Amino acid sequence: MKASAIAIRVVDFLKQHPPFSFLEERVLLELAAKGRVKFHEGGEIVFSRGQPRNRYLYVIQQGKVRIVDEKPGGDRLIDLRGEGDLLGLQGVISDGPYLNTAKTDADTILYGIDRDDFIAHAERTPKAKRYLAAYFTLNPAYSGDEAVTQRDSRGIPVPITLRKGGLWEVGEPHEIARATLVTVPQSTPVREVARRLQAKRVACVVVVDDAGRPVGKLTDADMRDRLVEGTLCPDAKVEHVMATDLVTAAPGDSTGDLLVRLTRTGKSFLIVTEDGTLDTPVQGLVYERNLFLQYGRFPTVLGEAIGEAPDLAALCTMRERMEALLLEFLEERAALPWLMEMTGVLNRRMARRIIVMCRDAMEAEGYERPVAGFSWLMMGSGGRDELLIRSAVYHALVYEDSAPDEAEATARYYRELARRAGAATRQCGFLESEQGVLAQQPGWCLPISEMEAKFRAFIESPVETVVYTARDAFDFRPVEYRCPLALRLRCHVEECIRANPAFLRHMASNSLLNQPPRTIFQGYVVDEQGIQRDELAIKAHALLPLVDVGRVMAMEGGALSPTGTCARLREAARRLRAESAEVADKLDEASEAFLVAHYARVLRGLMAGTDGAFIRPNNLDPETRTLLKTAFRTILEALELLADRYNLSLRA
Repeated sequence: MKASAIAIRVVDFLKQHPPFSFLEERVLLELAAKGRVKFHEGGEIVFSRGQPRNRYLYVIQQGKVRIVDEKPGGDRLIDLRGEGDLLGLQGVISDGPYLNTAKTDADTILYGIDRDDFIAHAERTPKAKRYLAAYFTLNPAYSGDEAVTQRDSRGIPVPITLRKGGLWEVGEPHEIARATLVTVPQSTPVREVARRLQAKRVACVVVVDDAGRPVGKLTDADMRDRLVEGTLCPDAKVEHVMATDLVTAAPGDSTGDLLVRLTRTGKSFLIVTEDGTLDTPVQGLVYERNLFLQYGRFPTVLGEAIGEAPDLAALCTMRERMEALLLEFLEERAALPWLMEMTGVLNRRMARRIIVMCRDAMEAEGYERPVAGFSWLMMGSGGRDELLIRSAVYHALVYEDSAPDEAEATARYYRELARRAGAATRQCGFLESEQGVLAQQPGWCLPISEMEAKFRAFIESPVETVVYTARDAFDFRPVEYRCPLALRLRCHVEECIRANPAFLRHMASNSLLNQPPRTIFQGYVVDEQGIQRDELAIKAHALLPLVDVGRVMAMEGGALSPTGTCARLREAARRLRAESAEVADKLDEASEAFLVAHYARVLRGLMAGTDGAFIRPNNLDPETRTLLKTAFRTILEALELLADRYNLSLRA
């Protein structure tokens, strides 16, 4: 067959497989013309670990190749490659020798592509470059030509909050904040404040002290209500009628940060100061309505609807709208951190509304509220702000210690409240934890002293208490914005961990139980033994290992907060960078691996109407499959890091 005919056949094959499918046909013809064809029988070595690289990258046209780490006790499977897959890809970023050995499983035909020529063309093709980047790293350093990068007035890239519905971050939100700011001294008469509001066409003035620091606010709505009630004198000084419950923001906060804060606090205004506290002069006023008019539809509206829902049916509808909103905005994993934070705020608001409904119903039935206060704790994925779909929930109810003569009545009341709230949560479509970490269970509805004792027993006797089945309980977060009971419990747990360092090694050992698969091959998930399955247990074998690693690293650092997996891994990376840049880089990469796996789970779960715990690789796009394969390697490295750190064996 003529060389030109062979080249055309090679091109016809290459353009069906990424990253070659992203290159122009003329480029593929050029690569094919300079390439070569190799044949290997089954069981042959294509290249060995430590062998110097040649000038070629190889594409498998036919057959199957195992990438293995050769060990004295037998080969360890690293990856499995088939039709359309690349071999020797590490040569794109390194001229060093081969890192692993490639062995054929059957008769195999390889197309050799000149490495330097391929790299030159891939570098000029954004989609090919992005595909290759996904193979080596999960860090989002690439920005293709099809992406739009917004910049502020100083030329600094502005983070994108949302993608659809016109919700690009098209300017600095604080430019609007400065434009809408109106300040008045504390001695200003209310009459003058009303005149300023009308003249400036704003809805709120900020009251400042002599140093320009915010001390209060007064809105046109507040003045109208009080005038109607007859409780406002136009000549009164504003300091006597202003509201002092101020929520601040910093000049560097993005629109996403501002939206989360507005939704979390239930406020309509944020006061921007020099450093984001009340101790420095005011610089602007963020008004929810202004953001809404400029950027379009926001989840804050949904948060208000949840807080006003009249019954469980309405709450179920609100949760469905939350999922529709997630599916609309979940275009790429870059949006996931913001969506997790915002969904966490909305989930807690929903939990608060459920509790209010249950308490009101109990009061109507004659139940007497105890004097002892309480807190509803979201645990597990809910406590980590990772509960984007209606998967399993973990929760507990902790209440203040009461007098001995009131203890029994208090316990009865809160157990009934927990039973009703748990049932309402289930009616909203959430699954319940199989481990029984639920407030309606007697062991998870306790006074604070007994809850502290429960966690202390977990830490001091982890084997006897089977702490592994309750490890998600350590990731707790109150539904209230600030909660003394939750803070007291967190401080107690952290003190117990510091006093029992052996507990960390036990938790680290448990973290090694769930390991990721090795690769995805032709639509199948392949484990270390080469067993192929058509479903990926993404929760158990991709997410939970990283959740466990993040938890151990947080405990090692002496703080349970932050509770989110990504934040914990990044905080650990920051803390350990001076000790080892390599360790820090692996932890940073692990946080990105979590986003990749969580994105795949949430997207497939929302589309299929399931909890996304199991997904089929065939339902994923090629880039996500590639990212997941890279994530598997990253997860394994994170587990190996933990094993080395605590002198443990990763494999049985």
